[in-house]
Amino acid sequence: MSWASIADTQSITKTTVDQDTLDAAQFLIEIFTDTTEDSSDRGLISTKNLRLLRGAVAYQAAWMTAHPDQFTNADFESFQMDGLSVTRNHANSGLLAPMAKRCIDRLSWKRNRNTYIRPMGGRGNYLPPTLNTTSADLDDSRTDWRPLDC
Repeated sequence: MSWASIADTQSITKTTVDQDTLDAAQFLIEIFTDTTEDSSDRGLISTKNLRLLRGAVAYQAAWMTAHPDQFTNADFESFQMDGLSVTRNHANSGLLAPMAKRCIDRLSWKRNRNTYIRPMGGRGNYLPPTLNTTSADLDDSRTDWRPLDC
């Protein structure tokens, strides 16, 4: 089941979308988040991250209705013509809705985090040898993450 429904999209964005647009938005958000519906269906993603994923899909679907040329536009960094200059905010600004990007940036496995590495003497905190920092499935269930004490 998709992270956002048509009703969710209407409620969050005040925009009506059809199921085809919602499905396309879901697939795009899966690409940018490095996870799939299967992970959430198996209960491997926290409720906070699911809320952010629902928002990302809803915002992306609403944005796609206003940008029907999204898959056919040219990819460029900046553009200048007749004294007007345009520079993109990020590399995927032609594909990804701004509010969807904000939701994705707040996912737990997309944020920067501090990592402890065992000092040479063998004492102190250490990086677990099985750590996978790019897995949405494993990220929320880890109990050994702690903030860095400065």
